[in-house]
Amino acid sequence: MRRRPEETEELVALPVKGDGLVPDRPGLDLPGRALGLGALLLGIVVVGALTRLDGEHGRKASFSPPATAARPSPGPGDEAAPEGWRRGAPGPLRHRDFAAQVWTGRELVVWGGDPDGDSGAAYDPARDSWRAIAPAPIPARCDGASAWTGREMLVWGRACRLTPGVSPGRPHYATAGGAYDPAADRWRVLPPGPIDAGAPTVAVWAAGKWVVANPVGPVAALDPALGRWQVLTPLPRPFTFAVGQWTGREVVILGTEVLEKGPSTVGASYRHWAAALDPALDRWRALPPPPLELAATAVWDGRRLIAWDQNLNAAVLDPSGGPWQALPDLPVDFTDCTPQGARLGGDLVFAEECGRGALWRSATGTWHRIPHPQSLAETPVWTGQDALFWVGRFEGSADGVWLYRPSGY
Repeated sequence: MRRRPEETEELVALPVKGDGLVPDRPGLDLPGRALGLGALLLGIVVVGALTRLDGEHGRKASFSPPATAARPSPGPGDEAAPEGWRRGAPGPLRHRDFAAQVWTGRELVVWGGDPDGDSGAAYDPARDSWRAIAPAPIPARCDGASAWTGREMLVWGRACRLTPGVSPGRPHYATAGGAYDPAADRWRVLPPGPIDAGAPTVAVWAAGKWVVANPVGPVAALDPALGRWQVLTPLPRPFTFAVGQWTGREVVILGTEVLEKGPSTVGASYRHWAAALDPALDRWRALPPPPLELAATAVWDGRRLIAWDQNLNAAVLDPSGGPWQALPDLPVDFTDCTPQGARLGGDLVFAEECGRGALWRSATGTWHRIPHPQSLAETPVWTGQDALFWVGRFEGSADGVWLYRPSGY
């Protein structure tokens, strides 16, 4: 791994290469999601109150700060909001790992995770308010998958806690899924499927079907309207972790295999691969191997796959043909963190590197380093105007919800 000199400018515009293949902060790594040190979220809280019961039927009402209360005062560990950032209203949920999060077009729905993941809530950024959601018919899922269908939030994966097995003394992690309708505030149980309780899980919403896979089972597609699973052709390669993107025609997977070098050698070796699935034909095709190192991720920008790795290398692939092309390195400091990212609308891609942020604009072929809260290391959802980050409540802090608005929105 190479370390990079500290960046001193807030904006970095680098020329695109030709064809071809603030000090570090300690971190909290999430098992199954990151291999290096993750972001230390220690000391983050949103000052608020729990939801109240409304009426004799006990229906959960919306949660928002009291009218007499201003935005919660930052705690002793909080940093000032960087330029372009603002805090959202405090919510009812404590921080939990592996929570499912989807953007419905109006709300961010959060459910599951560990600990205390059996509860859920929804945040409306237009009103800057929260509401508790109905209890789910299944226990909290951890390290699973989630998707928004346009009407329901789908969740699938293994339970966060062991459940008794068929044989005494043989507990196991049960696998199940549920679907939440935010308009009706109602859950339903998804039909049993062929995807076992393996982790991590990669899932993509693709033209009315939910394509789901993990390292220990087959690939399958769920039609939630019909309530039926279809077993698909297995992945062409195994993976330790992977990301999937829908191009409008294919599911593109970027997979990473982590191989131990042996008992006498410290460390591990990384192998990356890429493949595309046509769900209509149930057929995989191999894509050129990515020129990446260590942990890596990828985001679809609307036309091409933008990928980068833990060593800040970046590359782009047009799945319709041609090799990977090198991009400028990410203009952030090196950290021992697994990269994360999201599409923010148009051709704008947000890259998260352990409390450091950068934006890729495909139209200009440049990375731009952006001001970024060092206490934040999460993946956002895109609301159409803002990148919305949720981390939950922590003791002594008001940093539970962050919103970032890129210039031009």
